[in-house]
Amino acid sequence: MTTPAPALEERITVLETRVDAILPNLATKSEIAEVKIEIAGVKTEIARLEGKIDTVNERLEGKIDAVNERLEGKIDAVNERLEGKIDAVNERLEGKIDAVSERLEGKIDTMNERIDAMGNRLLIKLVGVMIPVAAIAVAAVKYL
Repeated sequence: MTTPAPALEERITVLETRVDAILPNLATKSEIAEVKIEIAGVKTEIARLEGKIDTVNERLEGKIDAVNERLEGKIDAVNERLEGKIDAVNERLEGKIDAVSERLEGKIDTMNERIDAMGNRLLIKLVGVMIPVAAIAVAAVKYL
């Protein structure tokens, strides 16, 4: 039994050495209390910053809404102005198209009248030629 005792004493010595090395590095109650105070301060600062962020966020949302309304108003005004211009251009073009259409219809009517007159003259000439031809045909039939 003498052998285990020196091994046990040696192990205890090693453990004591380790504990002596660890103990100076452990925090004391007062150090832990200081850390808790620091953590509480950090939490307070985080809460303060979160509040500030919320305030800034609300302010920015308000500004964004105001800018959005202002831009929508400008867009509506530009839209109305452009619609007015488009309507004016449309009316002007429709007037020009109507004028051109009337002018062309007048020219077409004139051309139709001229064609009809030429057709009538041609028909008169044709009839003038057909009468002597018919007379010749009738005379030829009598002699044949």
